[in-house]
Amino acid sequence: MCPHCGQVTVKVHQNRPILVRDLALFGRSVYLQVPRRQFYCSHCQHYSTEVLSFVDWERSYTQRYEAYIYQQVKQTTIDQVSQNEELSRDQVEGIFNRQFEQRQAKKPKDFGSRKSVSTR
Repeated sequence: MCPHCGQVTVKVHQNRPILVRDLALFGRSVYLQVPRRQFYCSHCQHYSTEVLSFVDWERSYTQRYEAYIYQQVKQTTIDQVSQNEELSRDQVEGIFNRQFEQRQAKKPKDFGSRKSVSTR
């Protein structure tokens, strides 16, 4: 579906692979080369890029790898995870902060702050 006009479009304009880091396998870093298609809509003459369900937009890590990094930082330190995963401290801190914000946004709102209604 074209995100601009809602019409079905099947014309692939180009296929640009992206490189994303995933969970390690047998102690070795894993990078996935994932094709990301760009479509052209002949109805509204716009281009749109395919959304991948396992990689957030403009991220170079899979969602499960980011969740893994978050859990590792909770158990150790940013510096230790940085060293173990061969990532910069800024990369680990950025992943952790982003995961933290996402988890906070998913938490149910606290209803304890609402005023209670008294009945007589």
